[in-house]
Amino acid sequence: MTTTNKEAMPSVEAELYELSMPGRLLGKEVLDNRAKRIGIVRSIRIALNPTRSELIVKGAEVEFPVDFSKVEAVGTVIQLNSVVKDAEEIEVHDVIRLQKEVLDDIKSYLGGR
Repeated sequence: MTTTNKEAMPSVEAELYELSMPGRLLGKEVLDNRAKRIGIVRSIRIALNPTRSELIVKGAEVEFPVDFSKVEAVGTVIQLNSVVKDAEEIEVHDVIRLQKEVLDDIKSYLGGR
């Protein structure tokens, strides 16, 4: 008879960044399925146990995760296949401001390099 001790594995998370703005994902505008501009991609978060991957979207006054299963298309913008109820629509000047904020945050993480 064999017994296994199933201990809960701790969750492991990491956030990924790109070093260019906008990058392949980082800094791109995020639109919901009604073409409402709701923010930009701040980072990509991956987690193990349970496994998940999501975009971290920075909006006007909020940051929120978006699971990759909700991404419809990636091009010059990130198009979602659903509505994000908690996100307010933002303007083009907000996108530019948010991109600068995210880039400044990344530079501060890297020690001002």
